[in-house]
Amino acid sequence: MGRAVVADLTKYAGREQAYVKHYFLANYLERLVHKTASKFDEVVYVDGFSGPWQSSGESFEDTSFGIALSALRQARASWLGIGRKVRMSAHLVEKSAAAYSRLKEVSARYPDISITTYNSDFESAVPHLLTNIPPQAFMFLFVDPKGWRIRVDSVAPLFKRPNSEIVFNFMFDFINRAASMNDPVIVRGLDELIPHGNWRDRLKEISASQSDAPVLRKEVLIDAFSETLSQIGSYTYVAETPILRPLADRTLYSLIYATRKETGIEVFRDCQVKTLRTQSAVRGAAKVANSEADSGQIEIFASMGEMAPDPTEVFLQSELRLAESLLLELSPPAPASVAYGDIWPQVLAKHAIRKTELNAVAARLRKEGRLLFADWKERQRVPSDESLMFRTP
Repeated sequence: MGRAVVADLTKYAGREQAYVKHYFLANYLERLVHKTASKFDEVVYVDGFSGPWQSSGESFEDTSFGIALSALRQARASWLGIGRKVRMSAHLVEKSAAAYSRLKEVSARYPDISITTYNSDFESAVPHLLTNIPPQAFMFLFVDPKGWRIRVDSVAPLFKRPNSEIVFNFMFDFINRAASMNDPVIVRGLDELIPHGNWRDRLKEISASQSDAPVLRKEVLIDAFSETLSQIGSYTYVAETPILRPLADRTLYSLIYATRKETGIEVFRDCQVKTLRTQSAVRGAAKVANSEADSGQIEIFASMGEMAPDPTEVFLQSELRLAESLLLELSPPAPASVAYGDIWPQVLAKHAIRKTELNAVAARLRKEGRLLFADWKERQRVPSDESLMFRTP
């Protein structure tokens, strides 16, 4: 299996948030496509808002669909090398005539992938996508709108499709501001985007004077949209990773991920943790580069950044502690027991922790006597999915 490829960071000057988004997408798709190609004879990538926008590479390597096509190509070649032929295809939708004129160039650059392009808005393309994508194929859907106006009911048939996963770019910063407006058009648009989760009433309960009001507002909106995806598409696991503004400690948008498989949430958390640490490094470099008034200020800024606690690591440590608490909470008291494989996906669905880290937490709790495993073997280091666990009463 090849390595995930993202265009050089220098191509993302001034739009570092796009680099972080593409970094996540590249790493996730690398693992997803290779794994699903072992079970499905066709893997399909669908991009509802393809662009290209601000692309500077001839092969569109700094675009979402370019990254996806590279992942499809790598997986196809890898499986072909051991005698398995998997059909890789992509369906790229773009409304803008100017952007679409460039999008039509893509097929010639990826002759080993079946590419269908649509000069259409995403909602209107949904019936055609459902007709053109074989029912037995696995589909990865990427929804990355330039704005936030999407009627989810109109695209629900695509969300409901079996053998599918979704990453939806939820434009949080814009949606958060729009949620406080009374304009009837904006109100209707938000209701069409987030029809579930009772988010308006929940926002009213948050006082603007509360010190944690921004955090609570984000939690309400993300939870409501996650519930919307879950209900419409019957997705078992829906999780979010934030993409921050390069120079401000504020969420610009959130990548909302939806899957029906335990392995999906496991891979998502692996890629999320890796992406969060990359984002921290990218934003740190962007802040230093932005403080170029004089060399002394750069040195002071850099040294202060090195001395201060890394917010990403603080967050991940907090998530680790919360995951430990949830693991204990979900473990029944003796004499009842539950399989570890029924518990870890629930923990990963709630908290940004890798399964390998949660395995280590479970093993430590066993040594401490806070968790018990009925069938722990002599040389076993971490629990297996079949391990029966319980806590002391």
